[in-house]
Amino acid sequence: MKRLMIALLAIVALCGCKGVNYNISGTVTQDMVGELYLMSALGNEGTLATAQIDPETGAFSFEGTLDEPMLAMITDDNESPLASVFVERGKIKVGFDGESNSYIASGTPANDNFNEINSKMRDIQMRFHTLMQNGGSEEEQQALIEEYNALTSNAIKENIDNILGAYLFRMISSQLSINELRERLEEFPASMRNTSMLKGIEELIAAQEKTAIGASYIEIVAPNTNDQEVALSSLVGEGKWVLIDFWATWCGPCRGEIPYLIEAYKKYADKGFEIYGVSLDNNADEWKSYIEDKGMTWVNVLGVNGDKDCPSANQYGVRSIPTNFLISPEGKIVAKNLRGHSVEEKLAELLGE
Repeated sequence: MKRLMIALLAIVALCGCKGVNYNISGTVTQDMVGELYLMSALGNEGTLATAQIDPETGAFSFEGTLDEPMLAMITDDNESPLASVFVERGKIKVGFDGESNSYIASGTPANDNFNEINSKMRDIQMRFHTLMQNGGSEEEQQALIEEYNALTSNAIKENIDNILGAYLFRMISSQLSINELRERLEEFPASMRNTSMLKGIEELIAAQEKTAIGASYIEIVAPNTNDQEVALSSLVGEGKWVLIDFWATWCGPCRGEIPYLIEAYKKYADKGFEIYGVSLDNNADEWKSYIEDKGMTWVNVLGVNGDKDCPSANQYGVRSIPTNFLISPEGKIVAKNLRGHSVEEKLAELLGE
């Protein structure tokens, strides 16, 4: 019995999420000067710690205590990412890795396991790239995709009780249906579901359910290109069909949708069609310039706040962009994720053309 109790206490010590004492040290190139910052990768904790770079050796170190293990980023004064780190108990080393040509963290279970998994992922990605260059068949491409998905799925199962498994699950969450998300989430122990990494998934599921087809739209108020607050509700109403479009100038697929939106807007604007574009851009000047250059004459608002978060995207359960929602004159969501000519086709259907 005594041995059993000791074993159980050891498990609690390893798995408990409270009071995570961490120590992160490493060396950067000597041309880097100033400070480094340990930032929450989820953006919900801000700066966790600051470290001074030794001007002679390039050495730095972070030390502190967190409420729970988490994924963090080490950034420089320009907020450029240097390395991703799973912050957990133990001594974590950060150094340059020639194979990946990047800085990596090692020395603790989550970081070491991630490096191994990441190496296998890179191998599959390289084989896929080579296959594409050599004109590989669809069957060969699909086989590599399935190998990649199997690797990720197995890694999640093997790390179901730690922060690495939670991160990998979050990474693939946009590929899963809401039902699949809920089922996979239930596989994690309660101690992991209560972490910030997985609480976000629960919030996403709730938001997706609130914005399902047939649900009422959720109000958005954000500044337009003239820095004036514009409410979504100011567009919704009798005879109006409003497309809420979540996008960003840095998003290639989003840019690819712009010509289709311009075409649909020209064709149906005088028949009650409106677009309420919500940008996830961080650079307001670049966003405004892009809108003007492309002739996006509909309502455009900047959805990102001072914390570089987009509350409206969170409310609508947006998992990736572009994402859009078509709102009826009654304020109901009647369609989602319309791509290409689908916007025009849906409007033609609804307007009886």
